[in-house]
Amino acid sequence: MSRIQMEADVVVIAGGMSGLTAATQAQEILNSTGGGSVVVFEKSGTTGGAANMGMALFAVESKMQKEQMYNWTKDEAFNFFMEYTHWRSDAKLVRRWFNMSASTIEWIQSMGVEFLGVYKYFKDSHCTQHMVKVPGTTKPTERSASVMIKKMTDYAVELGVDFQFYTPVKELLVGDNGQVTGVIAQKEDGTEIECLCNAVICCSGGIGNNVQMIEQYLGFRWGVDMFTFRIPGLDGDGMNMIWKIGGKKAAVNMEVTYNTPGVTDIYKTISETLRQPNLMVNLDGKRFINEEIMDNTTYTGNSLLQQKSRCGFSIIGSDIVDYYKQNGLDYITYHHGVRTLDKWDSETHAYLNHESVEASGLSALHANLESVEEAQINFWECDSVEEIAEKTGIDLQQLQKTIEEYNACAGAYDTLFAKQSKYMKAVKGPKYYVARHFPSGYGSLGGVKVNENMEVLKDDLNKIPGLYACGMDSATVFSDSYCFYNPGSTMSYAVNSGRIAAMEAVSYMDSDEFVE
Repeated sequence: MSRIQMEADVVVIAGGMSGLTAATQAQEILNSTGGGSVVVFEKSGTTGGAANMGMALFAVESKMQKEQMYNWTKDEAFNFFMEYTHWRSDAKLVRRWFNMSASTIEWIQSMGVEFLGVYKYFKDSHCTQHMVKVPGTTKPTERSASVMIKKMTDYAVELGVDFQFYTPVKELLVGDNGQVTGVIAQKEDGTEIECLCNAVICCSGGIGNNVQMIEQYLGFRWGVDMFTFRIPGLDGDGMNMIWKIGGKKAAVNMEVTYNTPGVTDIYKTISETLRQPNLMVNLDGKRFINEEIMDNTTYTGNSLLQQKSRCGFSIIGSDIVDYYKQNGLDYITYHHGVRTLDKWDSETHAYLNHESVEASGLSALHANLESVEEAQINFWECDSVEEIAEKTGIDLQQLQKTIEEYNACAGAYDTLFAKQSKYMKAVKGPKYYVARHFPSGYGSLGGVKVNENMEVLKDDLNKIPGLYACGMDSATVFSDSYCFYNPGSTMSYAVNSGRIAAMEAVSYMDSDEFVE
């Protein structure tokens, strides 16, 4: 097998959102201080990774927020986040991330990226997600971040970043003093590249596509009780390489949300209608949440994780459908923008008769489903409570009792979970509609222990010289639950941690701490 020799100042493993940002920032700094080279080894043929399906970035105290008279401060945001994570997050890293978040928006704008404005995700969230604008539109658009990624990539190439596509890194090289000195990568034809460098930044995106690692580290069986997006290439490569040379293992979590497999992002009116604050039960036929939280998908996903078979069932009757047709939905998310039930009849007919609908937005992510998911029905139209139990496996006796108790509280006080009376809509026929929800998510969070400079740490919490990790590989800041109150945080962390890693890597090269 032939081997090519290369050299670079900085090597970036993977060109996803954090890797693209790290490479761009590093090259920008090097160009302003006398020159230098940055090489990105990317296993796929494009940049951006999972971020191509995203839409927005979190920031606080940005110019756009001030223009919209949203005055949440960095201090308030920091204190809120640390309270949310019970101070199990690295406070210095969170502080650094939040403090630079507004300037990062301006940095991205300098590349020609436009933003629509700043948005909430749900009614109780903070107004923090800076929505990327798609040319020719004035509304939030699924996958809009791909526009940003294209402009950032063009800018990176203009700066001189060397992108080596279809060339995954296979090994980290370590010197006699424990410092990282380079990488071994492999081209499609099998040719190896040995690239020596001063610093390596690992941004391989976590384990979202590796079902074996998901089960090993999280206990979920993908396609059975967990239905995350599987983005090709997110296989834990970087984490495994870092662990192999002594990097400390940090907790791995999933960015938990929830979905209705085969419905969410495809039959969008059905999906949004069955995500309203109406009755939800588990397989035992019992309520388990105050359904008002259903617009906080992290909280709902967490609740589903605690249930038998990790699933729950939203149940509405034809009276509720008629109410929504006349008055619109209770909850409206910017994500799908479904406000009315104009497409309810056509979508329910299509789903129940196994007909396809026009694909759009994120629906493409469901195109290559595992066979278990393809065979699974997760939405039903029923003529009776008995039929609901028969089709779903919910305990009939308890379900009848739950519906009776729930309906007795309709429009009044919820004696079980104190849900607001306006959301206590009676569940009545003649038709019943049921959706089965499972935990879902956009990928994994964490796995590699870093400090506030994105330097990879060993078990003794001393750093590995010359090695940095950013993006989802290092996203332990979210602790055990993604903070959905701060929408746009995943992409914001990816971008800002990439910038931090680049700044520190370039600084390290010319510092007294540099290890030969």
